[in-house]
Amino acid sequence: MNAIITLGSKELGDAFRSRWLIAFAATFAAVALMLAYVQDDAGTVGEQGFNRTTAGLINLCLLLVPMLALILGASAIAGERERGTLASLLAQPVSATEVLVAKYIGLNLAVWGAIAMGFGAAGALVALFQPIADIGHYLLFVVLSAGLASAMLSLGMLISVLADSRVKALGGAVLLWFVLVLLYDIGAIGMALAVSSSGRTLALVALGNPVESIRLLAIMSMEPDLEILGPLGAYLTEEIGTATSVGMLIAGVAAWTVAPLAIAARWFAHQDV
Repeated sequence: MNAIITLGSKELGDAFRSRWLIAFAATFAAVALMLAYVQDDAGTVGEQGFNRTTAGLINLCLLLVPMLALILGASAIAGERERGTLASLLAQPVSATEVLVAKYIGLNLAVWGAIAMGFGAAGALVALFQPIADIGHYLLFVVLSAGLASAMLSLGMLISVLADSRVKALGGAVLLWFVLVLLYDIGAIGMALAVSSSGRTLALVALGNPVESIRLLAIMSMEPDLEILGPLGAYLTEEIGTATSVGMLIAGVAAWTVAPLAIAARWFAHQDV
């Protein structure tokens, strides 16, 4: 446990010295403020609090959070291997699993910190100029963004273990980001609609992608009426029930967080450096 804490603390410090995290936090804060400013000009922030700001950030977060987490995760092991420091690290009295878990914890805390700083700075500044009518949805989306980051970081770590170079790991991370964030809606969901437009089929497809699951959770938190989701919304509310649907989607994201990391740990433990 001491080894995990020590290595995790080092990974956390190294991550916060990365320009990626600084740029990420600054981008989120700037965009949130810009959205709030535009809505203030339209006279909507005071009436609806953070609701409209949160709605505007959903699509942006679903683009940037997976990209950041995948890139950081993909660089974790492959970068050490390429620099020649992985062998020295594993020569210490620590196991491969401890190294992997420590890196995951350190990077996870770093990404959470960047998300909290970006959203926190924007939220605090918005609150200075407008009364906070509904900050709950805003805070909930921060939590959902953190959950998505954990799942994507786990996938990035798996890519990093499987790749034999940092370039290949980063290439695999970008490809996975493209598939999950951009191609999935067109491909998997489009194919599901072609085969069967039932809500059950669409729900299974949504569970197959943590990005889609988080998107649905965000929509469900802001829209009590899910008719905008068509057959999927009707299935989630009428057939399964809203509370059960939320639990199912959260469980799906949790599975996407635990399973890739477990596979990566098992593979890494039997891998030659």
